[in-house]
Amino acid sequence: MQDDPTIGDLSQAFDTRAFGAFFVLFGGLNLVPLPPGASTIFGLPLILFALQLAIGRHRLWLPNKVRMIRLKPETLRTLMNRVGPLIRRAERLARHRFWPQPERVLLSAVGWMCLFLAVIVAIPFPLTNMAPGVAIALAGIAITARDGLWLIAAALLGVASVLFLVFVYGAAVLALINIL
Repeated sequence: MQDDPTIGDLSQAFDTRAFGAFFVLFGGLNLVPLPPGASTIFGLPLILFALQLAIGRHRLWLPNKVRMIRLKPETLRTLMNRVGPLIRRAERLARHRFWPQPERVLLSAVGWMCLFLAVIVAIPFPLTNMAPGVAIALAGIAITARDGLWLIAAALLGVASVLFLVFVYGAAVLALINIL
């Protein structure tokens, strides 16, 4: 039916918070056990969204084919029934607080952080996608709720995940060098 909302309608209604919603969706998917290579599939849209936020876009750009997808009311109802409890829980924990100004500069910095983490998510190496994906999802919650504490948590987890990966893969490379 023509009156059904499109993904583009929802994206436009959320304004800059659409970035947060998509970060939560695609970053959170990295918590689900998936076959190898799936993280690359979810990492590529994260790279696209994060790059847009980093360069200062206020509205999320989506390819026309994606933007025009119509969402049936039953689909939205099912989605809300499944995701609703998680959203309500996050709403109890996240609220507008400690949100630095100017917002444009902050969102750009968050975009660059998420872009770096999204590239890590997209790399198809074992153990590389879960923690950065969660950090991106936390940043998404922070953007959506304008919550500086969630943003700090996202940044700390992002830094910790990068340090962990550098340590693990650095140790693996050193072990390989010693074997050879």
